[in-house]
Amino acid sequence: MMRRQFLARRLLPAVSVLSALSLAACGARDSSAVDGSPGASSTVERQIRAPREFSGIAWLATDHRSATAGSDEEPQEVFLVCHDARDNDAERDLPRLSIVRTPVNTDGIIVRELDVKFPSVPNDLESIARLPGRNEALLVESNADGDDPDPTIYLARWDGDLNVEIAGSVPWPRTPEPLVNVEATAVATIRGRDYFVYAERAQGSDTTHINMTRLTVGKDGEIRFGRKWTSVPFTAAEPPGARPASGLDIDAEGNLYVSSAYDPGDLGPFDSAVYRAATVRPGGPLGATLHPVRPPQELARSSGLKVEGVGLVDGSFPIFISDDDEDYGGLLRQLRVTGPGGRPWRQGGPSGR
Repeated sequence: MMRRQFLARRLLPAVSVLSALSLAACGARDSSAVDGSPGASSTVERQIRAPREFSGIAWLATDHRSATAGSDEEPQEVFLVCHDARDNDAERDLPRLSIVRTPVNTDGIIVRELDVKFPSVPNDLESIARLPGRNEALLVESNADGDDPDPTIYLARWDGDLNVEIAGSVPWPRTPEPLVNVEATAVATIRGRDYFVYAERAQGSDTTHINMTRLTVGKDGEIRFGRKWTSVPFTAAEPPGARPASGLDIDAEGNLYVSSAYDPGDLGPFDSAVYRAATVRPGGPLGATLHPVRPPQELARSSGLKVEGVGLVDGSFPIFISDDDEDYGGLLRQLRVTGPGGRPWRQGGPSGR
């Protein structure tokens, strides 16, 4: 499997221009060649291709080298993204991970597919849960509606040059409810202890449960989960008919941000919302407790997009979203977060309170 890198506006020759793809977040690498035959047109028609789907997201680093000293340019935010390729003949050899960088110019985002060796072939990686303050993250298989006989959670580690390797793996632990299809996972650290948090996407219902247990990750890559769980409900009022939990991240203050996504099929139309759904606080038998936000606070709507990843920058705002828009491809965007009356939202509540 070879690494490939894509820029948002790299182009390929095509029979015709597909202007409907103008919303594509990223394009395939330029491999154009001009027809040199007599009478050939000197203008090569081109098409822009979207990147593959972005199913899960985790922030890795902020690259200040991309910003020119003394300029108003923003530094690049760097994310790890997973792709939900299946373990079948059609998708077995597709990359499972990419590094995605925010734009610094009109070329758009940069996507670098990674050639990472896994101990087994990942099947439907749908989420990434970074361990706060460490260069480690859990890469989580969804269980694919029960089609996966042995759903696995992998431990990824990376160095200062963002070279990613798999340091361990473990089967999904015994869960407090049947494991069906999980697209929302995160890790919280409370008073020096790690906690694994997940929610079923709960297709066909507007309500899911956010579940939490102890997590221990050893230096040798061993992953251990607690036996006791605590859970709280979460109901997504919008969008109508949405899967209530398609993505999840937790900020440094213990606020849980959940995306909900409506997915009628590969061509959409999609719809999504992002909520502040719960908080995690010290206390209780596990050493940490979940508290639902009632009612959940809707922070943003993304009509036309299927948000499947929520990523905070170093445990704080801004929030970025990753999209798996199926046949339309994937994209990465910073989310505009507003509170009641359209006021800008800050962690802990809308500004002006």
